[in-house]
Amino acid sequence: LHLSPTIVGDKLSEWAWDLMSKSIREVEADDVRLPIDTLMCEMCLANGIDTASVHIVVDRTSEVNAFATVGRHLVIYTGLIRQMDNEAQLCAVIGHEVAHLQLGHIQSGIRRQAAINVILILLSGNGSGQLNEIIGDMVSNSLTRAKENEADAQGARYLHAMHLDPLEMATTLEKFESYGIFSYLTDHDDSKKRADRIRKMEFSDNGPYRQILSSETWERLQESCR
Repeated sequence: LHLSPTIVGDKLSEWAWDLMSKSIREVEADDVRLPIDTLMCEMCLANGIDTASVHIVVDRTSEVNAFATVGRHLVIYTGLIRQMDNEAQLCAVIGHEVAHLQLGHIQSGIRRQAAINVILILLSGNGSGQLNEIIGDMVSNSLTRAKENEADAQGARYLHAMHLDPLEMATTLEKFESYGIFSYLTDHDDSKKRADRIRKMEFSDNGPYRQILSSETWERLQESCR
């Protein structure tokens, strides 16, 4: 029996997510799910992305983080949502992670590491904590500086297509340098250089920026994430 890296990687992704998701405290309250789904849907529709192709999960934890992972899943922590100043910044985070998925950054890296990590995951037994660490390492190892820069730029384009301020991507990069999200963003020089790249991008004038969620909906979302 011959299993190609593609087949192994895809099957591994499905299995890994089933186990990994057991450690997630998923938030299902309407005050959280509906606005997050609305923003995700608006991003997909504005950018020609199949809305059913990305599964977004909100995890209740005080940690400030968000990440794309195996099986085209995107996890956002409530701790991150609380730190957002506005919906455009939240969309900047979502857009960055969706860009990793759309550009094939996650799955291609998983496939290349599939053989060795099948063994590692089998050795981990049923411990979801160890599994999460292995999967996290697989994802992190698949993301290079070049891929992170690609995701920054593509995420900014997603915002522009939604009629949101694309420069909020730059603001968000600088805002979260101390939290270490967006992968290799580990010091001020990295965050500043990445933000500067976004500010140097050219965007066509597509009219005034809009507000997708009402002020009341945004406030309820943040309050529900506390």
